Amino acid sequence: MEGQFSSPVYIIGRQTKAIMTKESAYYRSRIIEVSRERHSVHSPERIIDHTCLLYGSTMEGRRKSMKDLLKLNSKIPVPAIPDKGVYMLPTSSIKNKDNVWLSFYHIEHFEQRDDKTYITFHDGTGLFINTSENAFDMQYKRTSQIIAKLNRPRIFGGRPFMWRQF
Repeated sequence: MEGQFSSPVYIIGRQTKAIMTKESAYYRSRIIEVSRERHSVHSPERIIDHTCLLYGSTMEGRRKSMKDLLKLNSKIPVPAIPDKGVYMLPTSSIKNKDNVWLSFYHIEHFEQRDDKTYITFHDGTGLFINTSENAFDMQYKRTSQIIAKLNRPRIFGGRPFMWRQF
């Protein structure tokens, strides 16, 4: 629960490129934006949940909907702000301390480098993640599927995707 002296929770936006766990005595997250880096006392999942709540759902609610839509059990991408094109994809299990949440539309390219994958962002910066290129490619494709399925009615007409109630 947030008391009157709690730190405000970061709100993900179009400028957010990545959110990862930060192991320090005070901060729990490192946030990489287009023009700067920030730190937060809140976990990456708390930040994503807070943003999802501001846009009509919980992180868990969106994860359950995507799990049902794509028949997934783990490493489920989250449409944090789908109307603004903000889709966050995890690089590994959310329980893994090496997990990084990446914003789909900031990713320009990715490639294997030794035992890690290097992500190149559209602004020319980059980030090493602790996963294989093949595993990351699967996450990237899963997020692409979500974007295609959620936007199909807008592009081709028809029934909109209905968020499921659990």
